[in-house]
Amino acid sequence: MIISRYFFREILHTLLALTTLLLLIYISHRFMMYLVEASVGALPADFIFQLLVLKLLSDLMLLLPLGFFLALLLALGRMYKDNEITAMAACGIRVPVLTIVSFGVGFALIIGTLSLFLAPWAESQSANLQRKLSTIAEVGGIAAGRFKEFSHGKGIFYVETIDTNNNTMYTLFMQLNLPHKQVIMVAKQGHQVVQEGELFMVLVDGHRYESTPGHLDYIVTKFAEHRLKIPKRIDAPSSNKKHEAIPSISLWYSQENSLKAELQWRLSLPLTVILLALLAVPLSHTTPRQGQYAKILIGILIYLIYNNMLNVAKKWVERGDVVPWIGVWWVHIALLIIIGILFHFSFLKKIAFKWLRIAYLQHFIAQILSKMAQILNRNTKSVMVKQMLKQGYAKVNINKLMNKNL
Repeated sequence: MIISRYFFREILHTLLALTTLLLLIYISHRFMMYLVEASVGALPADFIFQLLVLKLLSDLMLLLPLGFFLALLLALGRMYKDNEITAMAACGIRVPVLTIVSFGVGFALIIGTLSLFLAPWAESQSANLQRKLSTIAEVGGIAAGRFKEFSHGKGIFYVETIDTNNNTMYTLFMQLNLPHKQVIMVAKQGHQVVQEGELFMVLVDGHRYESTPGHLDYIVTKFAEHRLKIPKRIDAPSSNKKHEAIPSISLWYSQENSLKAELQWRLSLPLTVILLALLAVPLSHTTPRQGQYAKILIGILIYLIYNNMLNVAKKWVERGDVVPWIGVWWVHIALLIIIGILFHFSFLKKIAFKWLRIAYLQHFIAQILSKMAQILNRNTKSVMVKQMLKQGYAKVNINKLMNKNL
């Protein structure tokens, strides 16, 4: 019990440190991407943190298994390096595999909750937010003193100053290039309002200049307030839900291959945690000279191959190349076989060396027997030649005697 608590504490401390590091790297990278989008006006700055939190919830199910696997390798590798596991073995205490697997099962429940419930909800909320942003992005992220294109280059918008306290813009200029006319509007101030689910730009105290290309006539209109409906972007996200945003209950009763593949992918993530916990036990075995980080590169390589094979298997199920009942499960079975080989590697190595020795002895005996057979064949041939020579000499003498008698 004390040993189990010690292993649990060491793994947990390493897991918290690694998870924090991975989250900081992910959040900083994603935050910089959103800042770049906001700087060019593709994303309003007010929505950066909402998108960041939703994206983090949907991607945690991918970050946490990697952190858990690396934490196991580092924690167990340090114990091997400091000879703690060697001292335990000398006392007849083995590595508590059951404790490590139990920890993996508990962690798998967290991953299962993320993959089956929280991640689809986050993807759904993110899709809704993206659709909402599609109506704002045309005039969102407006920066004072900069010209901004909208409607795919058909219009230009300029604001001299912006009061961030009441979201009011001052000294506005807008130009619209329509198929049969050109419209220019200037106003002293303006702001955005949402009415009946539609976004409007309200221009206050300004003038509207309308002209036809090729003509010198202008229609000048002075207005106290002018509302312009902001159209949705042509490339705005569609209202159809992505597979990642569909609730897991709906996937369970679906007959489409693509939805079955998505459900198997979500169920695979908690199973991945348990298999990686089993894999880390034999893979972390190192000698003191190898060091604590000797198996980290191999572990990351195995994880990348395993994760890529899961993605490939998912694509095969989506295209119908693999029947759904096989699905992605063959990847887990292959990893389970590798884990079994690593757990019994020393025993399999002894058997392999035994068979190699037997094969070498058989080969050695076969060579000796073949050489003996060659020697015997040579001796047999020499005896036969001598007998043939003697028989031939005797025949020659008999012929001589017969000739003399005659």
